[in-house]
Amino acid sequence: MGETRGTEPSRRGRVVRVRTCTHFLKGIFVAILRRILRVLGWGATILLVGAFLVGYAAPYLPPAYFWWTNLFAVPLVPLAGLVGLLGLGLVGRGVSQRAWGWVAVGGVLLGLVGVRFGPSVWSGVASVNSEETLRLMSFNVPMTFGRRDASARALTRFVERASPDVVAFQESWMSTKDNPWPGREAHPWPPRLFLEDIGYSPPRAHPRDTMICQPVLGRVPLDSIGLRSLPPHTNRCGHYTRTQFRWGKRAVVLYNIHLHTIGSVRPWKEAGRWGSLEQWGAFVQDYRRGMLYRAQQARRIRRHIEQETRPVLVVGDFNSTPHQWAYRHLAQELQSVHARGTWGWGGTFPARRPVVQIDHILVGPAWEVVGARVPALSHSPPISDHRPIVARLRWATDYSE
Repeated sequence: MGETRGTEPSRRGRVVRVRTCTHFLKGIFVAILRRILRVLGWGATILLVGAFLVGYAAPYLPPAYFWWTNLFAVPLVPLAGLVGLLGLGLVGRGVSQRAWGWVAVGGVLLGLVGVRFGPSVWSGVASVNSEETLRLMSFNVPMTFGRRDASARALTRFVERASPDVVAFQESWMSTKDNPWPGREAHPWPPRLFLEDIGYSPPRAHPRDTMICQPVLGRVPLDSIGLRSLPPHTNRCGHYTRTQFRWGKRAVVLYNIHLHTIGSVRPWKEAGRWGSLEQWGAFVQDYRRGMLYRAQQARRIRRHIEQETRPVLVVGDFNSTPHQWAYRHLAQELQSVHARGTWGWGGTFPARRPVVQIDHILVGPAWEVVGARVPALSHSPPISDHRPIVARLRWATDYSE
């Protein structure tokens, strides 16, 4: 009996010691895990805010040295959403804990998001007296779609429903040669054959024996169209077009542009889930070249715009979001039509699920924006891999030539 009684307390002691040790180790593990999660959380927060600030600054930095910042500008919209939530969280935490430093940091982040993404204010108020509006469409329709009769007819029906007065196409070759494809029936541009049936015609004066890659058609008389070259001069589509016409007895100049692409290397489309490091390295180099070409093109077009004495419209595929350098350089002293599509989002590419806004319409101070939208496209037959922009404009009430 004595032996049994002596054993029981020792067993209970061992159990207590084991439990104590277990709790101690558990406490250490939890503390280490919390510290790791805290470090990871702060690291992710710093990376998020850093990526946001780099993308935020991209349109103001010289592209020759800071071309890489434009990579961060592409996803700036979702980054801004996350930073906005972070800012609200910091403000809430700071107020609840009376930690005013956190409130200040959160307020700065919310301010940056608000300045860039807050509601815009138009420079003028649309006149209620004038009902005459110019309906303008910008639409990238590559020839891979335009060559198909079914797609061309679908495009014609779409344009007829949208009913623009002037439609500017990008990447849509319009030949002014008598027989652009020897041995085949001369097709100046397949969709044009159908668009002419619903009242759209090219400008009366145009260059002869050439290929126009950014054509403009109108159901109002267009006076002329001219080609102006752009670097790098490596293909026959290295140009933008300048179209002149009159609207309401006033002369108008329309620039239809297609800036250089991001490059031809697409690692995410190669074999393998995400491509190889070598492919991503090639993509970055290709992107750098494309960015520098777009900067050269934007500078040249900007110089030509500044030399104009007539009201200017600039439309096309910029291959740049509103938060990148090329767009900002071109948009100086111009206003965007701020088109909206599904769920209020102005994305134009890719057509099925647009995640970026790279197609734009910019107007000079002579114009007032009545409205703008990004209409959705039917997927069968496919018309384009871009969505168009349709804007309604009229002369500003205080404009005088």
